[in-house]
Amino acid sequence: MNLVKAYAGLTKEIYFLCLARTINSIGDFVFSLITLYLTLQLGMNAVSAGIFVSLAALISGPGVLLGGYLSDIMGKKTIIVGGQFLSSILIMSCIIWSGTIAVAYILIIVMFSISVTRPAYNSLLIKLSTGEKERKSAFSLMYLGANIGIAVGPLAAGFFMRDYIDVVFISISIVFLLSTIIIISLVKVVDDKVLVKNENESRNNQNTQHNSSLLKIISKKPLVAYFIIISFLNYFIYMQASFSIPIQMNSSFGENGAAYYGSIMTINAICVIILTTFILSITKKITSINSIAIGAIFYGLGFGILGLLDYSTNFIIVALSTILWTVGEILIQTNINLYIASRVPDTHQGRFNGLLLFVGCLGYTLSPYLTGIFINKIDIENVWFIISGFSLIYSLCMLSLLYLEKRSIRGKVNEKLDF
Repeated sequence: MNLVKAYAGLTKEIYFLCLARTINSIGDFVFSLITLYLTLQLGMNAVSAGIFVSLAALISGPGVLLGGYLSDIMGKKTIIVGGQFLSSILIMSCIIWSGTIAVAYILIIVMFSISVTRPAYNSLLIKLSTGEKERKSAFSLMYLGANIGIAVGPLAAGFFMRDYIDVVFISISIVFLLSTIIIISLVKVVDDKVLVKNENESRNNQNTQHNSSLLKIISKKPLVAYFIIISFLNYFIYMQASFSIPIQMNSSFGENGAAYYGSIMTINAICVIILTTFILSITKKITSINSIAIGAIFYGLGFGILGLLDYSTNFIIVALSTILWTVGEILIQTNINLYIASRVPDTHQGRFNGLLLFVGCLGYTLSPYLTGIFINKIDIENVWFIISGFSLIYSLCMLSLLYLEKRSIRGKVNEKLDF
């Protein structure tokens, strides 16, 4: 499908927001930056460096919750600008303490400030778009841009990381600042604070969900809560690409395992760039729930066939696996925000997106620990069949959500007819 045609018709604010996210993603590899800084610059061992990375991951949870809340209260654009500007200043300050452990702690704070902006990005994109089809295109474009940035950033930084670390800090700081300038000057949006104030002033005359507390909204929308809870499986499964696959590569290919894992990440990046637009074109009329359910099946197929490495260590199996789970990644990640988008009032989009991202943090945090237990109990190849089973459960959960939603709609229609 033609790239221009796929994303035509979106507002200029959406294009600029996606551009800002793409530029932001070039410098958005703080987890890797912490690891590389501690191991290459300070000579720290992998275990000690892992503690700092875990702290950065742990702090992301409160960050997305706070960001979701503040974006609804203070305004989505305000939170993005504030979080990115703070990140830019903090990254630049790393030059002052370059060569010391203080940089690691600063980068952990940067991870927090970045995580604060994530719900704001998602909820602002929802605010700027209308209807599921347009939102699907918008989230697909943002996902594509973010992945391009993620692919370019670490690659460019790799040339300077060992000998010119200050150049890396300056570059990332400039990237965050440039993204912030685009948001400030080119993404025009009605001030969320004004909307919230106006809604609060009219609360005595209106009985709408916009004026309800978060808990009341959740109680009135149990299916949205169910969706957020079962999304834990998505993040748990997807984390296997970063945790279990490297272990599998070392198990199957020995000392060449790291090189093979690098090849997997390259295949993944190429597939995302090439296939995202194509998948958008053939799934544009498919609902977000069905798209996620199909994506979960691709997860199951992609990760499941890695179990065949117990019988053959042919890299073709690995390449096919990567293509399949990447298709699942594209289907799920470009649709996971759409369900909430059409079922939650604008005044609570930030908080619900924050909850979704918080569940994601839990999935990413618990996945290595629980999968590690599985690997210790059984061999790594058999673990993939368990992951494949989780993928099938995730797909069935999404289909059950679709059934419950249809039944709920029929019940409301019947109530109106009875009335």
